[in-house]
Amino acid sequence: MSAAAPAGDGIEHGTPRGYRQHLRLGSKTCKECRAANAEHKREQRDPSGGRTARMAWNQGKTGKPTPAAPRPVGRECPVPGCGAPAAEPRPARGMVRVWLAGSREPARWYCPGGCAAYGQALAEIRALGGAA
Repeated sequence: MSAAAPAGDGIEHGTPRGYRQHLRLGSKTCKECRAANAEHKREQRDPSGGRTARMAWNQGKTGKPTPAAPRPVGRECPVPGCGAPAAEPRPARGMVRVWLAGSREPARWYCPGGCAAYGQALAEIRALGGAA
């Protein structure tokens, strides 16, 4: 144990928990706690350099996300390309690009009128965290 952290200070020295206790108490971290925390961090990382917790959260999915599929507009729309992802070129003349900052719904092309209103409402709901 280091001179900066006496033995009776209530800190579990030489452990990752002790390292966090140092930080929480605002005391200088000892060499044993820094080493234990570094070892703990190394154990948490997988060989590719990512964190195992992140891999578990993403269910092992890595790389580029899959492109968005065309979104049905809640009714039959006779216009081809209505609801198509905006990553594609404009499907037809007069199509409206609907996108809202902070929304989980990707930008899409809709025909003007009811379909565009549907797309705007969907983007707003997804920005609020709705599951629609």
